[in-house]
Amino acid sequence: MTLQPRSTDAQDLDRPPMISVVIPALNEEQEIEHCLESLSRQTHTDFEVIVVDNDSTDATASLARSCGVQVLEETQQGISCARQAGFEAARGSIIASTDADTVVPPNWLALIEEAFRERPQTVGVFGPFRYQPHSAPNAFTNRISPYCSTCLVAAQWVTWKLGYPHFPGSNFAVERGAFFEVCGFRSPSNGNFYSYWEDVQLGLKLNRIGEIRYLPDLIVLASGRKLRSVRRNILYPAKQAVALHLLRKEL
Repeated sequence: MTLQPRSTDAQDLDRPPMISVVIPALNEEQEIEHCLESLSRQTHTDFEVIVVDNDSTDATASLARSCGVQVLEETQQGISCARQAGFEAARGSIIASTDADTVVPPNWLALIEEAFRERPQTVGVFGPFRYQPHSAPNAFTNRISPYCSTCLVAAQWVTWKLGYPHFPGSNFAVERGAFFEVCGFRSPSNGNFYSYWEDVQLGLKLNRIGEIRYLPDLIVLASGRKLRSVRRNILYPAKQAVALHLLRKEL
């Protein structure tokens, strides 16, 4: 599988694509080919893919290059650093984000493009993610992962309605100029990278300067491999949510 150029015409190759897809990756040799394969089946073809290799020690970078995508090396480890580097390298007027362990549907980019075209005041869009079947680390978690997906989808919709859009890193897109206007995945106050929920904090900043749209049909499948414990997956995020939304702290 190879992601082909948008066109063989030299002028078209020099023209910036409409959409840039940024994928941060750290030691993702087991997952990244599935992600890139799903992008190779997109019905919208005017896009580029940038994989940000975040100092991997496995074959992540070489596998991505073999699929014909641009690989950007970012040696400073951290999801915010990796995403920022990819977004800064992106040439598209729309920048879409997904993760290396995520599979997107064939109409993913088409739905994103349509949402921005329909409402020019839109600065960001996002959609739900569901856990891939049998991708969690144990049998019990695999049994409950569909219910976890349902709860997360409901929470996304509710927080968006309340004015607190929670972008999932695996499934959102932003208008390029708006991203840089709000300093991306950095704090506007001190320039530091966010250490947690960089995607959510980006969405909250964008919501202050333009329209954020929640697209319920923009569904991706993400790995459930990180569903490991109540403390890690429920208690700690709840604590961070209190700090972010109630105490107004940057994370």
